[in-house]
Amino acid sequence: MTVVADNNFKEPFNLFHFLGLLAVLLIPTLPATLTWLKILGS
Repeated sequence: MTVVADNNFKEPFNLFHFLGLLAVLLIPTLPATLTWLKILGS
């Protein structure tokens, strides 16, 4: 039973961990992305 519970708890943790890592990697690119959108839009 503990193995099943561990597997059930590992998946959401890994998902949130991955999403958090992705957000941390993408946040620094936001100003550049917005700048490029302004340049391409004008």
